[in-house]
Amino acid sequence: MSYLFSRSAVRLLYITPEARLAPDSSCDIILEPAEWQALYATIHHQNYPHTHPPTLGEAVGWIAKLGGFLGRKHDGFPGVKTLWRGLRRLDDIAMSWLLFNQLKIT
Repeated sequence: MSYLFSRSAVRLLYITPEARLAPDSSCDIILEPAEWQALYATIHHQNYPHTHPPTLGEAVGWIAKLGGFLGRKHDGFPGVKTLWRGLRRLDDIAMSWLLFNQLKIT
């Protein structure tokens, strides 16, 4: 259990400044392919995501949305707590995405 929290903490410490400094870089520097595909499909309500990963800024915005961030003009950048909540939800969504795709293939 502590490994899971440590992994999330390290990701948060990396994601937060990286998304502010380089929002146009690819999100695959922080997310596995199954994670960004599941994230894209969930946010856009599609069964099949794009073939290329979104930008880091887009992905962090979507993760924040999963964590409850509203994303209004005056809201600023999402905080660590919101991103943590979003990453926890994304972990569950990505696991489901992997299981669904595995069952669909076999």
